[in-house]
Amino acid sequence: MNDLAPLLSEVRMATLGVSQLDRSVEFYEQALGYRCEERGQVDPGLAPLWQFHPDLALEYAILAADDSGRGRIRLVAARTPGKPIWSKADRLTATGAYALNFRCQDIHQQLQLIRNHGGEAGEQPHFWEVSDQVHVYDSMSADPDGTQLDLFSYARGGELRGPLSTPVSVIQTVALAVADVAKSRRFYQAMGFRELFDRVLDFEGLSDMLGVERPVRIHNVNLMKDAEIVPGRVEMFAYLDTGLPAPKPVIERAIPPNHGPLSFSLLTTDASIVLEALKPLGAHGTRRIPSISVPGFGRCPLTVLLGPDGERIELVEVGALER
Repeated sequence: MNDLAPLLSEVRMATLGVSQLDRSVEFYEQALGYRCEERGQVDPGLAPLWQFHPDLALEYAILAADDSGRGRIRLVAARTPGKPIWSKADRLTATGAYALNFRCQDIHQQLQLIRNHGGEAGEQPHFWEVSDQVHVYDSMSADPDGTQLDLFSYARGGELRGPLSTPVSVIQTVALAVADVAKSRRFYQAMGFRELFDRVLDFEGLSDMLGVERPVRIHNVNLMKDAEIVPGRVEMFAYLDTGLPAPKPVIERAIPPNHGPLSFSLLTTDASIVLEALKPLGAHGTRRIPSISVPGFGRCPLTVLLGPDGERIELVEVGALER
């Protein structure tokens, strides 16, 4: 297999479907401290890749926490009503892109801001020990459309990840609900991601934090792309011992105008080599356009594929990767 690490960046952007663009831009600006870099109309030529109807007029906004170009959010909205991609009933029975994870300086302050600006957040974060060196306060919150936002701050070990210059970081991880952790891990390791941690979580308060009404354990794996680049990771989790049928992908609902995680984007220097290596590991549903206006990236070649759990992945082709 080809070594794909030099050909791919970390996750540079995540795309969320929202019901009201102005409301969502305001939420991410006021609740998370992001700023809007760009707004516009989505090129209808993206319909075959994003799987929306070509007559559906879409608007977008690009939001960023800083000037690094990393871990940005792309919001996409239509005037046509949509539905949530995920419901509470899906949490134990579905797979796909599920949540975005952010580091923050003061999690208590951020939870209050989320509540004040139309989102949902618990009153108190949950404490858990990631390792002997790293302890965090963590809380699952939601934006106004119910998209899951996992915010955390360090109680111990923050110095291992360096200082945080903004109230809320760029996207730290895209969280994927998966059916088979080993299979999904092989897929992303082939892309050049490597293990940051691999744990079974069953601490007190986990069910409450995840919003499920039964005791659960989860197998949680966190993979990072580059030792020098902390954000843009891929996090995968699977519920253990549920006694339920194997979960199924939500991909049929993960299309505009529906609300929730639609896709995430990586930069690449050669999408064809990447695809050749990933197809035996579960990549499917591949579509490519040689040149199109890609919101947040400009005009370039764009390839879209589905990962092992139905997650939509954009490969944005560039001449060279910025490290």
